[in-house]
Amino acid sequence: MCERSGDCSNEETCQLVLRNERTGMEVVEYHCKAHLVLRVWEVEQEETLDVVDAERLYQ
Repeated sequence: MCERSGDCSNEETCQLVLRNERTGMEVVEYHCKAHLVLRVWEVEQEETLDVVDAERLYQ
């Protein structure tokens, strides 16, 4: 499953770091590039989450 392993479409794996504005806690998610774009869009629609960092992981 892409959300857990990042291996969903034979593309590069990306790491996404999100911060909860209310608690200040950060969470790391792993996605393929295609799903990363969708996830960033979803986060931008939420009022409680901010994108801290998104980067491609080298294997």
